[in-house]
Amino acid sequence: MAVTIRLFAAARAAAGVSELQGQPGTLRSVLDALTAEHPALAEVLPRCSFLVNGTATHGDPAEVVVEEGVEVDVLPPFAGG
Repeated sequence: MAVTIRLFAAARAAAGVSELQGQPGTLRSVLDALTAEHPALAEVLPRCSFLVNGTATHGDPAEVVVEEGVEVDVLPPFAGG
């Protein structure tokens, strides 16, 4: 079973897709794999917030465990109301 990665706004535009599948591991390993597959994300991801199964992550992405079947939301900053 894989990890579902949902991309929004600028992250979706950089990758050219709204959803990808990845391998479990740490959030850092998931993000590194995304960047390897879609290099344009390298400029967007440092500004993003991440939800793992709907819960905001804080701190070092290398310490956040992403297990099989989990959804990761990649949320770039955005303005509006």
